[in-house]
Amino acid sequence: MNILIADDEMNMRYDLKFAVERVAPSEENEFFFAQDYDSALEQIKNNKITIAFLDINMPGKTGLELAQAIKTYDSDINIIMVTAHRQYALDALRLYVSAYLLKPVDDNELKEALANLRTPVENPQVNTKKLDVKCFGNFEVFTNGKTIRFSRQKGKELFAYLVCLRGTSATRGEICANLFESSDDKKNLEHLKKAFQSLKKDLSKYDLENVLQHSRNAYSVNTALIKCDYYDYLEQKPDSQNLYRGEFLNQYSWAETYIYHLENYI
Repeated sequence: MNILIADDEMNMRYDLKFAVERVAPSEENEFFFAQDYDSALEQIKNNKITIAFLDINMPGKTGLELAQAIKTYDSDINIIMVTAHRQYALDALRLYVSAYLLKPVDDNELKEALANLRTPVENPQVNTKKLDVKCFGNFEVFTNGKTIRFSRQKGKELFAYLVCLRGTSATRGEICANLFESSDDKKNLEHLKKAFQSLKKDLSKYDLENVLQHSRNAYSVNTALIKCDYYDYLEQKPDSQNLYRGEFLNQYSWAETYIYHLENYI
């Protein structure tokens, strides 16, 4: 992997480098460094970067502005924000970064972030079979032109929710708050467990269970294995701008917040 570390403090750059080497040792890793916005973009343009670790508070333009520029230049680059401040987390998540880590970086949290990258690192031994997902209108999932049947409706809804997050992880609490109506937290967690297990079993029938990613309190999807009309629309791919006609995940009430975003999307 080609890894960029952008931080205005040299000791922080090398501390993070050593941390990555501890939790994900590999002879294939190559590190690049930058101390500000301009030098980071130069590294991005001159090297095929896989992961970019960005400090938020840097001289001149911020790490959040840098993240936006990187997304525009190459949306496949995984961005992990690293900061001493919690208050920027929401702004970072709106950019669909892979992770948000607080300094000093904990090895376990770093390892989990690397295991749940928004755009997973290519591995020729991993199954790359893709799902076709339809979000505009009713939510439907296909493989090889055939509709996937889900044994539990909540399993299907869980998958829809994770697809909408576009690779960003969701916690158990977040999922339960949006998908289950009961005020009994214990009961909701049990429902979530059953929904996830049934979803994984359903996808395994098509050899597609690796589209799901789960570690500790984090659930997400591998977007590299998903072809989705919603993704194409947001990425402004050719012939995608006529896909949205006012309907999005019609089955699910929580999807209304996405409709507002889509109708104000430029």
